[in-house]
Amino acid sequence: MSDFDLSDFPFAGVGLEYHAPASWLAGYQGADPTIERIIDSRFEFLDYLEFQPSHTIYEPRLLCLSAQMPILLHSSSLSLGSVGIAMDSEFLNLTHRLLKQTQSPWLAEHISWTRFLGGDTQHFVLPTLTPAVAETIVANAHEIRRVTDIPLILENIPRTVALKLSGDLAEGEFISNVVERGKCGFLLDLDSAIITARMQGYDLTQYLRSLPLHRLVEIHSAHPARDWEILSPLLTSFPVKAVTLEWDQTAAASDISLRQMVRVIKAHCADKPLYWHGCAIEASNTTAAARADERIQLSRATSFNISEQSLIIHEHSQDLTLSFPLRFLMPLLHFAQPRTMASALLLPGMLNESEITENLVFLQSLLRAGVLLPSTAMPEREQSAERGKIWGHWSAAWDFYCATRTHIDTPYVSVADLDGKLAQKVIQSQRQPSAFKDYWVHPFYPLPNPLTPAPRADPHQGLLEILQDRVTCRCFQNAPINTEQLSALLYYTWGASSIEENDMGDYFVKKTAPSGGSLHCAEVYPVIMDVPGFAPGIYHYSVRRHGLELISREDPRSWISQACGDQAWIEHAAVVFVSTARLERMAWKYEFSRAWRIVQMDIGHLSQTFSLMATMLGLGCCTTGALRDELFEQKLGLDYRDEPIFLVNGAGLAATS
Repeated sequence: MSDFDLSDFPFAGVGLEYHAPASWLAGYQGADPTIERIIDSRFEFLDYLEFQPSHTIYEPRLLCLSAQMPILLHSSSLSLGSVGIAMDSEFLNLTHRLLKQTQSPWLAEHISWTRFLGGDTQHFVLPTLTPAVAETIVANAHEIRRVTDIPLILENIPRTVALKLSGDLAEGEFISNVVERGKCGFLLDLDSAIITARMQGYDLTQYLRSLPLHRLVEIHSAHPARDWEILSPLLTSFPVKAVTLEWDQTAAASDISLRQMVRVIKAHCADKPLYWHGCAIEASNTTAAARADERIQLSRATSFNISEQSLIIHEHSQDLTLSFPLRFLMPLLHFAQPRTMASALLLPGMLNESEITENLVFLQSLLRAGVLLPSTAMPEREQSAERGKIWGHWSAAWDFYCATRTHIDTPYVSVADLDGKLAQKVIQSQRQPSAFKDYWVHPFYPLPNPLTPAPRADPHQGLLEILQDRVTCRCFQNAPINTEQLSALLYYTWGASSIEENDMGDYFVKKTAPSGGSLHCAEVYPVIMDVPGFAPGIYHYSVRRHGLELISREDPRSWISQACGDQAWIEHAAVVFVSTARLERMAWKYEFSRAWRIVQMDIGHLSQTFSLMATMLGLGCCTTGALRDELFEQKLGLDYRDEPIFLVNGAGLAATS
């Protein structure tokens, strides 16, 4: 993104900050009743709702609200000031996805740190104001802006603990330094400022004046009536774009007071059009207009969905989604094959006097967005005789197979030469991608020790009997499995039997199944329906810690059958395991397309191991590849270009016939 520019921040109005119930931290697994209040009342006198990305893990219904009311995203989990500790990349990716989904015009984060080596404070701290902490915050702010590509604002915290070290900057100078060097806006939390001034012995007026108010974008206030003498001049003197109220949402009796306070605040704000009432998303990619006689066609990365009234077009290479009226479906399908723009105008209704302008705008929009691409020549005729009857149905697979098929004289690199090449990569700071995927900020639940004797269904059953007893189960009892069984399934299929440090800057992980290059690019996401001790939801299996990291507490029984190709029986399994692959691990070592075959074999090896383990534990098991990849990608928060979906394994108690 470019340098800081106040014009990048639209006027958002007055909104409400959603507060998560404290019971979540204590392990409460129920839904938050205040969500019903927000959904039912909509608080129509407010302009937006503000919540944190982490809240959507426990309460996925917050995402549904983004379709009903405007949203601002406000994070507290990226720990900007943790010196020597990288931000949680998976949480940053989650934040990026939510920014796109909610269309929040900016992101807020705190000037603080919460993470340290080995743990998390679960509370904002900023004990020192040293140059090293400032450099870390600035570097992380630049990284957030790079990944999300939207404006960032930084918020002051209540400094209840301060260590006076030589070299510390004055607090106002420190905050101004990181905000300006980070090219960010400023979020002033009035309660935090008041607490800091009281705890550190500052004069409140002088402290406020020392802050970067010339970049003041948003204000948080929990007691706007009490603090009106401070809030009022801020609204009239500085470029405030949003005022967020930290109000008790549980008590309906306070709604009248909230409505009155919002009216007073709005009276002091300039009469500006709200961002939510006029924003438009422009296509980021532009393509020159096509000549009338030039052949154009749909990008190969394009797909579309149809609702009752809308045509939703996805251009996956750009992560772009466009929405149009359903009547444009015919001209869209017209360009499934290379055709001229002029030919589209001959379609029924395209030249109607009342609609011709809209029709031309639609076609030009697709050109600008890269959905329609100019084609200099028709594709070469397919050689159907060579492909034969089978491959004629698998044209895309045929292209891949031929591209990765080896020949008599195909050269192979020796192990020594390959190791030398990898060593050069390390010298050039291209370290081996991590063998572990971690969701450090997400709630973590350890699993029972898997090295205790596995709970075998038949202690006398040997390997040959297990192989012969393995069958696919498509009829489950809708009953739970226990945590010991879950732990054994995960550890002996996807867990690390040993970990060895290597010379490439990371580790080789050994598992019960082989993997190409000992790279083990597979990841697994348990989708739990019925395991006592775990709330239904989506989890990630941490190989490093042998435990589960919560991705979302949305009940999977509402969507798992649809995601598995409308196979209704799958929702009666106690748990299903979604297998993916972190492609960067394999691509780092093997820079050729044939490595994709190895990835598929790796996933298959693990699937067979899973089936044998489930059989040994006396569980019914299944494997299916009839998946709706895009739905799983949305639920797990994955980018298919980096971590594609492969298959699903299920386990539970088999129903007796």
